[in-house]
Amino acid sequence: MLSITNATNNSVNFGAKKPVSNPEPQETRTSNNNRLPNKAILSTMAMLMYLNAAQAETPQKKAIFVPEVNIETVEDISNDDFEQEINPTQLLFDELAKAPDPTIKVAGKNVKAGIVVDLSENKLYRYNSDGVVQDGYHVASGILGKNGKSITHTGIRKVDHIETYPYSSAKGSKRARSPKAFGPKILYLTIVDPQTGANRGSNGEFIHGNNDASSIGTYASHGCIRMDNEVIKKLAAETKTGTYVLIK
Repeated sequence: MLSITNATNNSVNFGAKKPVSNPEPQETRTSNNNRLPNKAILSTMAMLMYLNAAQAETPQKKAIFVPEVNIETVEDISNDDFEQEINPTQLLFDELAKAPDPTIKVAGKNVKAGIVVDLSENKLYRYNSDGVVQDGYHVASGILGKNGKSITHTGIRKVDHIETYPYSSAKGSKRARSPKAFGPKILYLTIVDPQTGANRGSNGEFIHGNNDASSIGTYASHGCIRMDNEVIKKLAAETKTGTYVLIK
């Protein structure tokens, strides 16, 4: 074998083959810090990225717990159970919207009447302490006089006390002799002097029930205010003694 020695006395063999070490795979023949994945790995990574993105965009559904219901234990409910019974003499909303002002003047001071009776339409209105109408009802008042108006006297009254059927405590009175004509309750009214606020006693005109339902809404009494028997019980329960009543 021919050998040539250079100036540095290092020999170089031209005829011998240079030994070749096992080559690295083509796709990984880079530094360890910058190796590229092969096509199979790229494909798998792309698929995983796609699935992760799709999952992030899809709203996650929460599990909903629905309790079991035993239909046999559910009682039948009628529509009638949801209907509120309305008294046929009760005023409607549009009528209540036209309720008169309950402000009255007693002894020089403005106060609120708790009850106002409008004889021109035979309607009774009930108010709270702030003068806001709460409800109202059709009533009967005194028969028409020669002037074409009810004989029931107008003015300011006060609820002195409340009496209950059969009115046995009012011995010798008409209501004790014929209690059914007055229904289950009576709001006993006394006259109020608007100038002084003094109590002037009773003129025998009260607010009470009836024994003739067909008379409600008409001019039929001898001066009293008649109401439906169920309504007068409700009104008596909601009215305090000392409440002012305006009859106009």
